[in-house]
Amino acid sequence: MDPAKYKDVKVKRGLIYHYFYSPAAPGKPTLFFIHGFPSTSFDWHRQVAHFEPKGYGLIVPDTLGYGGTSKPQEPEAFRWKLQAQDLIDVLDAENPDTVIGIGHDWGSQLLSTLAQLYQDRFAGFVWTAASYVPPRTEEFVLQDVWQTMRKLVGSDVYGYWELFNEPDSHVVCEKNIDSFLQLVYPSAPEVWLQHLTDAGKAKAWIESNNKPGGAPWLTDQEYNTMREALLKGGLQAPMNFYKASIANVNLQDYRDLPAENWHIKKPALFVAASRDYVCRPASGKASMEKYAPHAEIVELNTGHWVQLEATEEYNAILEQWIEKTPTARL
Repeated sequence: MDPAKYKDVKVKRGLIYHYFYSPAAPGKPTLFFIHGFPSTSFDWHRQVAHFEPKGYGLIVPDTLGYGGTSKPQEPEAFRWKLQAQDLIDVLDAENPDTVIGIGHDWGSQLLSTLAQLYQDRFAGFVWTAASYVPPRTEEFVLQDVWQTMRKLVGSDVYGYWELFNEPDSHVVCEKNIDSFLQLVYPSAPEVWLQHLTDAGKAKAWIESNNKPGGAPWLTDQEYNTMREALLKGGLQAPMNFYKASIANVNLQDYRDLPAENWHIKKPALFVAASRDYVCRPASGKASMEKYAPHAEIVELNTGHWVQLEATEEYNAILEQWIEKTPTARL
């Protein structure tokens, strides 16, 4: 991704957002890519390489806490409603005619909030690995979620949240950065079943500085770029995505949201990952069927990092869906 094509904008609440921008050619929509944890806009570099030469517009921000974007230290700053307004401010800076929102991981949560609050600003939505997330109007209690998931799938699923919620979680992960990265970008998706999803396992892996090797679908150059970006920006602010959710900072915003805002009316696509043991396809499909029953659902035989593990297939699915969905293009 060409550094010269990055811009900075000050959003309404005074924070700086850093984003990649390439304008759309006539007749092409703008794709608004939103990354997750622990990433930067670089997570989408293979999609930029595919879509930019074809004339698609591209806006790819570093989300809050990452890369060149501001890094608040307080979890309250990471309320979904506030971040969604920030991203609308980024869009307003370029004012594209037709926008398709595309999210992955926590970016899918952000995309869900954008759909709930600003659906008219988008021509369509694409959720990747993590599906549409409806508002949660009851308090989130992590241990209760573990208990529920154990009964459903035999795993805590969100066990690693315990580590990420600790005050010094960023220190542990930065100190053992390669161990951390080789866990979140694993050599095989099943590593997560053994060392991430159950409580205590991620902490044991990282504190022991376990480094069995990284993902085969990342080049050394890509891995080093990700590594350098995380060390430069630090992990303290990104950990607030977890701390904010556990602290229920979004609860009142969700309770204030009108019921009619919960449902997706625009064209939608969900690209599920059959070997993602956190964002599980079955629960994702159930969410889409309830809140966006018209959505197209495609499942790929990958782990969580769909856009990197199956780049060509994922790009083709995106492009074909856009081209056959009249309201998702000019």
